Amino acid sequence: MKTRARIALPVLVLLVAATVVSPPVPAQSPAHAASDRIKVAGAPPKHAREVPSRPGPEVAPEQGDDCGELARRRQALVAAGKTVAACVTRGPARRPAPADTRQRSVLPLPEWCDDALNTSWHGKREEACVIYSIGVNILSLPNNTLIGQMFLNEYRYTYGSSTYLNVAQQLQVSMWDGWGLIAGTTVSGTAECSGSCTLVSANFPPQEVVLNSFPAGEAYFKSTVSSPGEVATMKGTFKYRFYNPSWNGSGGSTTELVASYPTIRCDNAVPGQSIPGCIFPDWPGIYTYSLTGPFAELAKHINQAQQSGLPGAYPATGPNTARLRRLINKGSQQANRALACPATWSRPPGKSCDEYPMASTYQGAATGGGTGRTFSWCSVTALPTGVTGSTGWSSCMIDANHNSLGGSDLDTYLYRDQRILDSDTFWIRIAP
Repeated sequence: MKTRARIALPVLVLLVAATVVSPPVPAQSPAHAASDRIKVAGAPPKHAREVPSRPGPEVAPEQGDDCGELARRRQALVAAGKTVAACVTRGPARRPAPADTRQRSVLPLPEWCDDALNTSWHGKREEACVIYSIGVNILSLPNNTLIGQMFLNEYRYTYGSSTYLNVAQQLQVSMWDGWGLIAGTTVSGTAECSGSCTLVSANFPPQEVVLNSFPAGEAYFKSTVSSPGEVATMKGTFKYRFYNPSWNGSGGSTTELVASYPTIRCDNAVPGQSIPGCIFPDWPGIYTYSLTGPFAELAKHINQAQQSGLPGAYPATGPNTARLRRLINKGSQQANRALACPATWSRPPGKSCDEYPMASTYQGAATGGGTGRTFSWCSVTALPTGVTGSTGWSSCMIDANHNSLGGSDLDTYLYRDQRILDSDTFWIRIAP
């Protein structure tokens, strides 16, 4: 299942855009350079493979408020002849206008980013987004009065690809209001990564901050994973400041703002996948089967099994949303299949035996325990119908092509494409 895999070299991009009370800046944003380096990695996702975004980790706690510290230092700064200083505050982000996120970014943000306001990241296996807020207060030190303010939304967006070792990260800071001593403000920053990675490139030059303009910065990072079986993580960070020469009490700038991003896991360890790639492990895998798609009988069986209480249902689609865990050991998989679908059972013409949870999960028949169940249309006489509960498994005779093709799709678009390693968790989502 592909998300928005758009980078031939998945990259970590950070872009900052802000605005002030001066005329817009000439269009010398690095957006064009970013676009030149971003390519579509694969075809658009099929409807049955579309993956909803989900809430993830909370915004990093390093985003602080330094106005209290400035207040404590004010008298010493006045004594040193300083007259004006700026400090950073945090508060609720304003829901953005579509133009802020769709048209002005280095890479237009997906629509679901609008839900990622203030507290936690929203994301998928290959991309994540959050919208936070920044306030800049400008103070007259001798009078201890507020003489200017900037109110900005901060958009952090990161994306990668399951088939490349680069990841992109971008940050946009869009000022939606401001007044006072803010004309001439600029913003710029630097990028770095930690863990098993190298910085490929970064571009966050000084750019003027004005209303309705979006200065930008971006950075690209690459994992150092190479050897077969290797798994490693990395994190990208942008550090940036707002500058104005009139803010002499704070050295002509705000304190450094740190924008961190979710952990990235890169590996060369997915069975059947010959190339390495990267994902965001804070988000579980999701695979969607449609009740009206090419695997309709397979989807029908999974849906009824989930509705009977077995685990793996995508949130709000079934009673048991406990995630399934991938099992890679071939011997254990075979034990699961042998218990759920014994070779001694007769198969109706054109049918094959399907089990849920899948044999390739730790919740499979043998590794998960419990007892079997079935449904009235399944042509399985050895198991009872009408059984409910969270443990056990379900067996059903379904269209052999649905079963075979559905299993192949699961392997390709969940296990391989979303880089599901042993014990990684995922949901099976049944779409109407």
